[in-house]
Amino acid sequence: MSKPINVATCQINPILGDFEYNYQKLVDSYNTALKKGADLIVFPEMVITGYPPQDLLFSKSFIKRNLEVLDNFSKIVSSPCILGFIDEKDGKLFNAAALCQNGKIVKVYHKILLPNYDVFDERRYFESGSDVGLVDININGKNYSCVMQICEDLWEDNHDRKLSEEIVEINPDIIINISASPYCKNRENDRKALIKEKFKNTKSFFIYCNLIGGQDELIFDGNSMIFSPGMNLINQGASFEEDILVQHLDIESSPDLMEDFMMPEAMGRSMSHSNVIEDNILNALRLGIKDYFYKTGHKKTVIGLSGGIDSALVACLAVDALGSDNVYLVSMPSRYSSDHSKADAKELAENLNAHFDTIDIDSLFEKYLDVLSSQFKGLKSNVAEENIQSRIRGNILMAISNKFGSLVLSTGNKTELALGYCTLYGDMSGGLSAIGDLSKNEVYNLANRINELNDIIPKNSIKKPPSAELAPNQVDPFDYDLISPLIDKMVLGEDASDDIINNDLGDISKKINHNEHKRRQAAPVLRVSKKAFGMGRRMPIVNHFDE
Repeated sequence: MSKPINVATCQINPILGDFEYNYQKLVDSYNTALKKGADLIVFPEMVITGYPPQDLLFSKSFIKRNLEVLDNFSKIVSSPCILGFIDEKDGKLFNAAALCQNGKIVKVYHKILLPNYDVFDERRYFESGSDVGLVDININGKNYSCVMQICEDLWEDNHDRKLSEEIVEINPDIIINISASPYCKNRENDRKALIKEKFKNTKSFFIYCNLIGGQDELIFDGNSMIFSPGMNLINQGASFEEDILVQHLDIESSPDLMEDFMMPEAMGRSMSHSNVIEDNILNALRLGIKDYFYKTGHKKTVIGLSGGIDSALVACLAVDALGSDNVYLVSMPSRYSSDHSKADAKELAENLNAHFDTIDIDSLFEKYLDVLSSQFKGLKSNVAEENIQSRIRGNILMAISNKFGSLVLSTGNKTELALGYCTLYGDMSGGLSAIGDLSKNEVYNLANRINELNDIIPKNSIKKPPSAELAPNQVDPFDYDLISPLIDKMVLGEDASDDIINNDLGDISKKINHNEHKRRQAAPVLRVSKKAFGMGRRMPIVNHFDE
């Protein structure tokens, strides 16, 4: 009887377009997996290039470099290894997987199902493959039948061709899916459920290897998985971390039924479902911030700290991602700033042990009012004067950013972005929107979760009525408990007409539509939901349609 084989999933964090870095990362991870006893080593989708390369795919030199890396890597491979790359045949591009062994490329598989929705646009670049990726892999002198898949090949419900049915008919020893599947809330459970549903009737082991890391707005969470026949989860990679997971596969005598695997760190403790989701969102945002800074060459951030809940959450995430020494917090009070807001900002900065300064903007505000007095003569004060304060703050943050080479993190949330309750060139200023895919309610939930784990955010920042403090006694003009979930529903494209009518919110669709011009000029938004503002939501700026 053959001995069990050891398979390794190497969920690694490439840098898009940095071929030297990615090659060395591949080599180092491959060798580490060998030292851990791996017989078969699996890397994620497009690991050579990074994902998604978008219009870099129109560069012939980009494609050439990617092929050179694959060729060079294949020459150092002894034990079989599967990895993602971009193939070119007769001038056509394919999202591809290569099986390398004994110093050469043994088999190339072309992805069949190409996603063309939300953040995905693969039909713009790639041709579809035609043949199922069936191959025999020789491990320790024995051949094992294996089917290679690439990401969307698993998510077949929106496609005419049902690859799972074809693979179930083949019933191979091992099914391997290499993925670059971005994180959104509960996505790891969606993947698990899908694999169980599609392949529960095979006698195959299922290997799922996913990318990790941040790439612009997208965050890849890892969570690679290994399933026994019957699709019982027997091992799982780390979330939001690089991980090399090695697992025995007793293909000759594996039991038909096995208990779902429980991560060792999860044993002995119980956590509510909501806490798991909140912790995952926090970890996703930390990784997104960390990688955005590292991969763009920035080390430090500057954040406007108002004493409110949004900027408090962003400051906490930044300190966790970058370290307190690299976070510069600035309070910029005006005549309308409350004493408790100024005190809350200072208290948070002290709790975070971050750099903190106060720059009073009232004299600058007064100067603006003097300069504009003739133009504004006889007119009541309104949003124009309010936004002057926000834009003064934005200019100060950008000046500090320019002087010290730091990157501004904007602090607006998804509910505000949806309604246009934000100021262009003011509080929207920044190189990255850290919480622009969190509703106002989620901001409060995450702030409370942070304080459950480590009491950092001042209680007053959470309890006081939210306010921009740009006018006397101002509070936000929304019932966030009502409007945040409604906006989330509308952004997802779900029917919210009954909610709108029942709650007398007839202008909400108009507000969302008419503020697209602001979102088009916003900083990139880290995506943690199924539909974020940014690359996955393409709406016209000129838009007279209302629900």
